Amino acid sequence: MILNKFEFVSMNNPLRGFVQEYVEIKELRRLSSLSVGLKVLEIGCGNGRGTRLIKKYFNPSEIQAIDLDPKMIDIAVRNNKDKKITFSVGDATKLPYKDNSFDAIFDFAIIHHIPNWKNCLSELKRVLKPGGQLLIEDLSIETFETTFGKFLKRLLNHPYSSMYKRNEFIQHLKSLGFTVSNYRLRYPLNTIQYFVVIAR
Repeated sequence: MILNKFEFVSMNNPLRGFVQEYVEIKELRRLSSLSVGLKVLEIGCGNGRGTRLIKKYFNPSEIQAIDLDPKMIDIAVRNNKDKKITFSVGDATKLPYKDNSFDAIFDFAIIHHIPNWKNCLSELKRVLKPGGQLLIEDLSIETFETTFGKFLKRLLNHPYSSMYKRNEFIQHLKSLGFTVSNYRLRYPLNTIQYFVVIAR
């Protein structure tokens, strides 16, 4: 899904960067047990800020980072010159990678943008090595049923009619053969979900 103008601005400002570094990446580090030197994938990498944080805090040997929006990939390429990072336009429901390609996959609030999110999870399972970790920070439809969430619905162009429910998402992960090793909700109002999921 391509961002609308409001979403584009909200994803490309210093406040978003602050939240990613001092809330999101911190929470994923606390919940996960990744070692250094791994090959990782980031879906929906946007402007590449999250990609840089993955490099800084998890120290992988290689990062493949994709986004559906060519404009965002252009920004990411301009802002990042690290040879260990490759940015490309890509669809998270049709990944251009071989089976069992990655040790870990990162999602910074992208899956709730994807109407066919089940296809996305199947693809993530396919390209993740057995025992690999899927690190997710995302939102469910319950987020947009709060008072603040209803306000956000007026601004954000999301596929609300096909967005997953919290328990539905967890059950589908399990049906694909993932083990949900760590899970927690965070503020505001316990609407942000953090998962570490291990592929069996």
